[in-house]
Amino acid sequence: MKKHTSGRPAGNNKNIKHDLLISAIKLFADNDFNAVSLKDIAKYCNTTSAMVHYYFGSKENLIKNIAEDFLIPVFLEIFQPAIDKENPLDMVKTIIDNIISLAEKHPYIAKTWSKNILNHDSMLSKYMLPYIPFDKINIFSNKLKEGQKDGLINKNLHPNLVYPSIVSNVFICMHAFDFLLDDKNNDNKIKHIKSFILKGIENE
Repeated sequence: MKKHTSGRPAGNNKNIKHDLLISAIKLFADNDFNAVSLKDIAKYCNTTSAMVHYYFGSKENLIKNIAEDFLIPVFLEIFQPAIDKENPLDMVKTIIDNIISLAEKHPYIAKTWSKNILNHDSMLSKYMLPYIPFDKINIFSNKLKEGQKDGLINKNLHPNLVYPSIVSNVFICMHAFDFLLDDKNNDNKIKHIKSFILKGIENE
């Protein structure tokens, strides 16, 4: 089991449940989902297994809480301001900005996405699938289709693949390939991400 060096998340008894959820996500980011036990999560969070069982009861219920208490609000924070935009290009720019902000604020989510969510054989992926906001993604895709009809969006794109393409590009460029860079400044990564994605989405 790979150990984190950052220690227990800041918090007190009042927000121990939130600390446990964050600890679980961080451990899932660095380890195989099946290898992480409730005992491991308790140890990482500097509490007891009894406390973890008190809040969640089982690993499956822990995953449900991660989805309902953490990931769903994050998804809404990403999507809602974007799909409220009338112009599809403004919508795309907003969702790129929101995902970049997420990657900067919660880098362990990017690692968890790459390690578990993209792996369809992962138990974590199977648990999370029902909580993905496909209704929001469909609105996003439909607005892209309208943008293609209006000549604003590249007609060679498949609208249903644009969102996962954006997420993958942002997460990979922000956190996966620092060893390729002489300058690891996030500002330069963000310039690359925005230019790379937007040039491919905008109609020439």
